[in-house]
Amino acid sequence: MEPQRQAEPTRLGPYRIIGTLDAGGPADDARRRIARDDRTGRAAVLMLPHGTLADDPGYRVRFRSEAENSRRLTGRWAPPVIDVAGPDADLPWVAYACFPALPLPAVLAACDGPLPESTVRVLGAELAHTIANWHASGLVHAGVSPQATLLTADGPRPTGYGLARAAALDGPDRGAPLGVDAFSLPPEQRAGERPSPAGDVYALGAVLCYAATGRRDVAEGTRAALPEALRELLAWCLAQDPRQRPRPGTVARELRAVPAPEAVGRLPDAVATALARQAAAYPAQVPMAASAPAEETSATVPPARSRRAVVVGGLSGAVGLALGAGGVAGWRAAGEGRSREASARRGIAPAPLWRHDLGGEPQQTPLLRHGRTALVRTSDAVTALNLRTGKKIWSRDDLYPMSALTLLGNGTFVSPDTSAFSVVSLATGRMKGVERRYDGVEGPAIYQFLGAVKDICWFLTRKYASGGTESGDHAVVCYDAVRRKEIWRTPLPAPYQGDGTTTALLLSTMVLLPSQGDDGEDASSYLALDRRSGRKLWTRKFPKMKDESARQRLVAPGDLLISCDEHMLRAYHIASGKERWKVATKGRVSGTPVAHGQAVYATDSRATTYAVDVGSGSPRWRRRSAAPLESSWTRGDTAVSHSGATVFQMTDAEIEALDATDGSLRWRSALAGKGRQAAVPGQVVGVAPGIVLVLNGTIFYALPVD
Repeated sequence: MEPQRQAEPTRLGPYRIIGTLDAGGPADDARRRIARDDRTGRAAVLMLPHGTLADDPGYRVRFRSEAENSRRLTGRWAPPVIDVAGPDADLPWVAYACFPALPLPAVLAACDGPLPESTVRVLGAELAHTIANWHASGLVHAGVSPQATLLTADGPRPTGYGLARAAALDGPDRGAPLGVDAFSLPPEQRAGERPSPAGDVYALGAVLCYAATGRRDVAEGTRAALPEALRELLAWCLAQDPRQRPRPGTVARELRAVPAPEAVGRLPDAVATALARQAAAYPAQVPMAASAPAEETSATVPPARSRRAVVVGGLSGAVGLALGAGGVAGWRAAGEGRSREASARRGIAPAPLWRHDLGGEPQQTPLLRHGRTALVRTSDAVTALNLRTGKKIWSRDDLYPMSALTLLGNGTFVSPDTSAFSVVSLATGRMKGVERRYDGVEGPAIYQFLGAVKDICWFLTRKYASGGTESGDHAVVCYDAVRRKEIWRTPLPAPYQGDGTTTALLLSTMVLLPSQGDDGEDASSYLALDRRSGRKLWTRKFPKMKDESARQRLVAPGDLLISCDEHMLRAYHIASGKERWKVATKGRVSGTPVAHGQAVYATDSRATTYAVDVGSGSPRWRRRSAAPLESSWTRGDTAVSHSGATVFQMTDAEIEALDATDGSLRWRSALAGKGRQAAVPGQVVGVAPGIVLVLNGTIFYALPVD
């Protein structure tokens, strides 16, 4: 890392510049610096323009606009934006929470040459997958380049979003404007055309060509130096006619399909060492509180993504971060998923007992049975896993559930499709029976399963008139899955018919259905049906309950309904509808609270977890995470271990295990695997005796606990 020049700024906003990332290659597009956040003591990566561009008022506006737009980028490898310079700043900049990091030229410098073919394929597949996700959302990166591609502790980060748009206005004879990496600029953009998805594919091809050869050009001589298995694909990406280039999703599939000369696309040891040295050179300067709940402060602390085990995408590292760890904790090649005993010492994160790559994005939270089996549904298959070993028991790709799978009490589960639902053995995956009376033609159609107790399940149905239009006849049905018999059916009035996402609550004696806000009702109203007969018991409004909290409610001991309303936890007595207690929170409660024993636990958007006494509403403790959520993601989930001794607080990058008695930090672990931020970040999805189950993207794994 080269020393700082005196002419450069030493401070930008709350960030003090302490180093640079630009060694190892020319920085044609922007400057990237290492800076320490005064508010957290953590290191971040800052991107700022060259001085000549920063003097242009129009460029400053465009740069800031593109930086703000980059907050919309989603996906496992989207660069996490934590701050953007304000409109009045003298110099525009954007801060990323992705330290330690090396630009691709620095990676090649550390390797003293190009990357192995297998590593190039892993890098390219992950970049292509990320770009494909952005294109599907209508976003064009327009800034993909070697210097903008950062390799971090958990995979590549394509920074520099929108640099081509910011650098010059559209128009003929644009050429290669200052502030854009000329090497990766598509030919059509040189001619003055606007950035397009096909341009991102060209730039990706140029980046991979550079990674595989070490040359900053795409001439025929350079292409001839490519590994043979990559030549045709990269030539396709670099086609002069943008209409002839492949889609990024196709590029990702092709890169994964090419046979590998090495066993895995492992990150070279020299790069892992360079990342570790960088992390050690700029450690966090704010110690983490390990023995007592963190105190709230009046300052607004920006979220920061914590450093994870050093892996790159396909390398499914799974090493926890010990308390106070300032650098790279360690990494492991793919396939080294052996079990290890957890350390009993406070502060040491346990290693995963096992890991399983689901091979596709999960479509619902895994279902657990008796602490022995997990049922997982992806877009491609339904799979049963042994919870103690992580081994696959069986898998089926011929089930096409149109809504959530539902476990029954006799060792089976229900898989509903558009015209029937199947009852399947959880132990073997074999079909036990098919119910076709709810096909939507001769009879009503099922549009949502509400839940099940033992062999009895409840679901919502609607009838269709001729021509396929809804007739308006909606009902809730109670069904015996063993006898294949409908027990009762109760018509539903309009406010309670739901839209297929109803969060029904099954109590010991009744079924509670929330209003969907129609016909003058709002989501603070509930319809109660007798669970045995379907008879209507009552409809009741719960005062001050907000519509947006409908999916964040639960039933707690003492006949209480807990609701998350803006910056408030509220408890209502179900029988009377009266408010029993309320607890103010600093941020909006995110995720659904969890009740265990005589306590309710919830986490808010400021990454603060609260423990509240169920009976009185008295706060037991609260603790703010040492690694707050990113400003672009304000969701944190909460879970409690099977024994109730440990509370889990989750951010986008880490899990913190808290002592349930006082909120003190037991350990903190980086999320393992090659997860992608699709709908939600990594999260605890279940607990069983002695283990906690975590899902991060496509990686499902178990940690020992208690």
